[in-house]
Formats: sequence, C-alpha cells, structure tokens
Amino acid sequence: MLFDSHAHYDDDRFALEFEGGTDGAIAKATREGVSYIVNVGSNIETSKNSIALAEKYSFIYAVVGIHPSDAQRLTADKIDSALYEVERLAAHEKVVAVGEIGLDYHYDYLDKERQAYFFDAQMAIARKVHLPVVIHTRDAFGDTIDILNRHPDITGVMHSYSGSAESARQLCDRGWYISFSGPVTYKNANKVKEAAAIVPSDRIMIETDCPYLPPVPHRGEINYSGYMKHTCQAVADIRGITFEEAARITCENASRFFGISL
Repeated sequence: MLFDSHAHYDDDRFALEFEGGTDGAIAKATREGVSYIVNVGSNIETSKNSIALAEKYSFIYAVVGIHPSDAQRLTADKIDSALYEVERLAAHEKVVAVGEIGLDYHYDYLDKERQAYFFDAQMAIARKVHLPVVIHTRDAFGDTIDILNRHPDITGVMHSYSGSAESARQLCDRGWYISFSGPVTYKNANKVKEAAAIVPSDRIMIETDCPYLPPVPHRGEINYSGYMKHTCQAVADIRGITFEEAARITCENASRFFGISL
C-alpha cells in the first residue's frame, strides 16, 4: 500500500504528455499499488482544482494554499481576498492541510517581505482551521525556521526534503514530519540520503511531487504516482528494511499526519 503524500495532478503537463491525461495517470498509479494520493495546491486556482479532484476520487485528498512564488505574483489589491479564499477552501471536508506554503529564495527576483507575510498569515489560518501545514523551503531554511518558531503549536511536514540530516533531526524533535521524493534515488544525493537514514520511523513520509522530480530510472520523464515505488525502495535500502516495511510505515505516517483513516 503506497501513499503519495504530495502530487500536482492538476498540472497541464499531464494532459499534454501522459496517455489518458490526469485520469490515465491516476488509473495507472492505482494499478501500480498506490492507494492514496494527496493533491497539493500552489495558488487559489490549483487549490480549487485539487478539491475538485478529491471530490472525483475517494482516495484522493486536497491541500490548499499559496506557494511563495505565487504569493509574489499577486498584486497588492488581491492579497486579502486570496488569504480569505484559502481559509474558505480549507473548510472543505476533503482538505487535509494548508500548503504548500513557505519560502523560496532560489531565484534572483525576490520579495522576501511578501513571501514572509503570506507564510505567516497561512500558518495562522492553519491554526484557525485546525489543520497541519505542508512546507516548501528552498535556500531559505533559517528564515523558514524563524517563522515556524512563531507558531510552535502548528505541526507540519517538510515536503521533498533536501536539507541536512541535522536539520531533519531538529525538525523531528519538535514533532514535524519529513517527506522524501525522487532525489533520494539520485546517485550523488548524499545529503538527502543521510537525512533519510536518520529520520525516526514514525516521522518519515514519501511523495512524488509529480509531475516533477522523477526518480531513477525515469529521470527526464513526466513523473506520476506509479513511480513512487522507486522512491520507496530507495528509502528501504537506505534504512536497511524491506520494501513492504517502508511502504507500511510511510503510509501509516501519512495517514496519521493528514488525519485519513486507512
């Protein structure tokens, strides 16, 4: 039983590149042993799409929120209405978290103040609606932790983790979860593999982040949940356990984190 804890099936690439589009990818994934999928929004439109997908499939759940890069694109007159809409969407019965939210300092054009405002505001929304959060952080770990420290009562997951083993240990010590995606299968991803080795068994999750970050041996292809078996096997090998055990613990952890009954 595989649980894809982070996917983007509303992405246009599925219609363009995958036989059968989104529905074809989802059907194929279920044949590959995927039992649950969490589809994650990055803005208001994709958050609504995630809910629509969750309404269509009983085994798909939605996460709603505004990604830091999308936050930068909003004009000033749209800020309040966007945050109001996140809170409204978060009340849907199949929404299981707020996200993906956070900070992204990777690109040259940055509005750190805008990103931080949206991050902090959506953490407050998560508290108000009693949901966990899905965090995106890139080249901004220190500032991310500073904002998380303002909300010590909120639990979350660091999705597609790429940080150090020590940072992962610190996050787990505060009750957070760590999710690994395709890069854990990459030959030179030593830092990610070291983190995957030390995360406690009750705090580790796996994901695809599809259509992005396909695992070995599918690099260069469009990613989908059926390829998560490679990520699961890599995690199993790193931790010295069987594939079945890795699938079981990551599924149980995702179920507990998102509040989904298996």
